[in-house]
Amino acid sequence: MPEPVKTRRRYTSSIRRGEAQRSILSAASRLFAERGYLATSIDDIAREATVARPTVFAAAGSKSAILKEVVDIALAGDDELVPVRDRSWFRDMIDEPDPRRMLRLHARNIRMIGERAGDVYCAVESAAAADPGVAALWEALQRQRLAGSRMVAEALVRKTALRDTYDVDTVTDVLWSIGTPMVYRKTVRERGWAPDRYESWIADSLCRLFLLD
Repeated sequence: MPEPVKTRRRYTSSIRRGEAQRSILSAASRLFAERGYLATSIDDIAREATVARPTVFAAAGSKSAILKEVVDIALAGDDELVPVRDRSWFRDMIDEPDPRRMLRLHARNIRMIGERAGDVYCAVESAAAADPGVAALWEALQRQRLAGSRMVAEALVRKTALRDTYDVDTVTDVLWSIGTPMVYRKTVRERGWAPDRYESWIADSLCRLFLLD
């Protein structure tokens, strides 16, 4: 009896660079979230994206470069070269004249980022202790979040008087602490909160903490 013919998984080698990069980044995002960064290899990413191994390097770079790109896309929402501070959803919140409405828009933004970035954010943190390159990325992410939190705090202080215990520095620290995507992941993914409940909790908490009435 003839042996069955073994077929190898087909890999895409003729797709355009942009398409290959998107496929690779999407595959890497799934694998980093499911397995973690350290447990995911370039070969794993190539198989998941159905491209050849050299295509991964040619289209998306090293594994650490892929991780940074995955995080950037998760935080911003797409691969457009527009900083978060210039995104319409961020500007709408900063420019909102009503402080209560501003904080509710900020809670909406925190939820959106948590939905997109919570899993990969945890992957970065867990790998940072074992990989110096990932550790540098993690530290950069914390600095960026702190700078963004300060922008929100300064905008809020310009709009209204706050409770006596809160100044710009303290508001910045609170926003930085409560706004991490990991809080979203723990409350929604691990504790089973509905995303709407999470968003309302963030908004209500910030309004009660900061606003006088």
